[in-house]
Amino acid sequence: MNPRAFKTACELQDVIVEQARALHGPWPVGMTLFVFDDAYGWSASISPPASEADNRYRTCMLDLISKLRAKYDLNAPRLSEPDDLC
Repeated sequence: MNPRAFKTACELQDVIVEQARALHGPWPVGMTLFVFDDAYGWSASISPPASEADNRYRTCMLDLISKLRAKYDLNAPRLSEPDDLC
């Protein structure tokens, strides 16, 4: 089993934007991306699209993010396991 690589939220945002640009062209003006810790590792939120073209781009990004979640873990502080306490 190959463990997933750890990336910070900023690093994950950079990876997502870089791959998006390579696959689908320039990042849409005004579209924002936010990567955050969730109960299952990490997730990303993309602002609502301003046009039909932005909507297609956003849909492609959501698919890309799903693939990247399988490849990377968020490097964020975690709560201690119960066995680690006192």
